[in-house]
Amino acid sequence: MTTVVRSGSPDGATEQPALPRQADTAASTGLGAEFRIARAKKLIELRGPGIEPIPPHVAPGELPLAEVSADGRGPGAGLRGWWRGRIRPMLRRRRADRGADPPPGDHAPQSQLAEAFDVPLPGKRRRPAGRTRSWVTRLAIIGAPLVLIGGVAYSCGVSTGSARLVEPATISAADAAAFHLSNFPADRAAAFGVSYLSLCWTHPDAADATATADRLAALARMTSAGVTPGCGWTGSVPSKAPLAVTWDGTVKPVAGVYADGAAAQLGFLVTMADGRTVGAALPIWVSSTSMTAGARVVGDVAVVPVAPAVAAPTPAAAAVTDPVIAESLTSSVLVPFLRAWAVSDPVQLNLVLAGDASSAARAGMQGQVSAPSVNRTQVVVARGDPKGYRDGDLITAGVGVDWTTRLGGVQRVGYSISLRMTAGRWQVIDITGAAPDPAGGAAPATTFATTPAAAPAAG
Repeated sequence: MTTVVRSGSPDGATEQPALPRQADTAASTGLGAEFRIARAKKLIELRGPGIEPIPPHVAPGELPLAEVSADGRGPGAGLRGWWRGRIRPMLRRRRADRGADPPPGDHAPQSQLAEAFDVPLPGKRRRPAGRTRSWVTRLAIIGAPLVLIGGVAYSCGVSTGSARLVEPATISAADAAAFHLSNFPADRAAAFGVSYLSLCWTHPDAADATATADRLAALARMTSAGVTPGCGWTGSVPSKAPLAVTWDGTVKPVAGVYADGAAAQLGFLVTMADGRTVGAALPIWVSSTSMTAGARVVGDVAVVPVAPAVAAPTPAAAAVTDPVIAESLTSSVLVPFLRAWAVSDPVQLNLVLAGDASSAARAGMQGQVSAPSVNRTQVVVARGDPKGYRDGDLITAGVGVDWTTRLGGVQRVGYSISLRMTAGRWQVIDITGAAPDPAGGAAPATTFATTPAAAPAAG
């Protein structure tokens, strides 16, 4: 194989055939100095003039073989001489072995020379731009703006939210009065008032001095100094404790009277021992509105009439009712169920109960009542068509029942019994309290039976 050697003067370059590859190989394998000198002479003859003098301190054997002349002249010292003598011949041999084009000449552009020498350091591998590095770069380019935008949005949100913080709102006295709001501890004051009124309406025999003194002392512990002693009662006829004293839910705060604590007028319902009901108004003061503290009755009790109850509204009519099956359902299902339920008979209950019946339907009354008599039945269809019931349909039977009590009396009650059709027959699944009164309104006015006072005799 034969290579081409470029040589010439600074003003141009000519191409000459180089020595055979065997001579080049022999020179690189370490032959004697004579061979190298002869080879250098041959190269000089081929290249012609233009060889710079060899520095006096460099021996001819130390120069590259391709640049030694017979008269001791060689390439100039410096980077150019080193490039011509050592690097360029080596690059020629490597490219010749690969079949590539010869390296660029002395006057080739610097970009080609830089490209030719773009090689890693000895023992190092060239680092390629692989797929991982490429994806990391892409993700960084996409993610960096998103992180920046998120940070800006977060900062704006925090600053905006901080700027909109306001002080806690307060409720004015007018708003509290309009919506019946108060911080008065009504439950605690009501419990105190119930105890006071229960003792107030209990009168011992006047002959029993000890009981009378104890009552007066107990009432004095609960009142202020200006309240009438003994709850204002004087008499000799004893009376039993009231049947019930309950708070009716009314509270009228008393403002501007006390510097400490709070006071209010509370309303109560008192059911006397004879069954009559009267109203009572009682002013009560509480020492603190936020802590468990003492309370006092700060005024005389007032006996007031009981406010009449508001008439109950008439409930909306049921969507679908079925009066046709009311009678047959009462005789075949409801009455047998109520009889077994009254005495808690599990065998008879299983005949009419569904498999998933409630515990109330299975427990029964344990013999507390007996002899049920159904006086009314209203069937409301919850699911299904009254023209043709199918398995899974639901109905609710509102019934009125007269029970015979253990004391021999009769007690009328009401129930709502839920039933479901299973395998072509109705089964009870639950029993609860009575449905709302379908009539609504208010009951007829009644008055207590009183004994008219004797008219004064005519004078």
